[in-house]
Amino acid sequence: MTEVKLSDELNIDQQSEDVTTINELVSDAELIIQNSVDHTIALEQYRKNVIFNRAAKTLATQLYYDRELSDGMSKGLQMMINHLKGMKLDAKTS
Repeated sequence: MTEVKLSDELNIDQQSEDVTTINELVSDAELIIQNSVDHTIALEQYRKNVIFNRAAKTLATQLYYDRELSDGMSKGLQMMINHLKGMKLDAKTS
């Protein structure tokens, strides 16, 4: 699950209230990226893609530290979103 992995990557105690925040930010990040790429593709399809999962973690991390994204999305995140736009996401995507 992306939320648990992200909490581990950020060294957040699984019993902490921050885990709830991380879970919400990951959900938000997934929806933002899905809508940025192609909202007609099911979220379950996106979750099969490693670049999508890294992009969701990246955006959730950015939102965790800067809720307003005062400097916008990082160039790395923008690159991942552009890469996803160029991919054919289907049941075989990994």
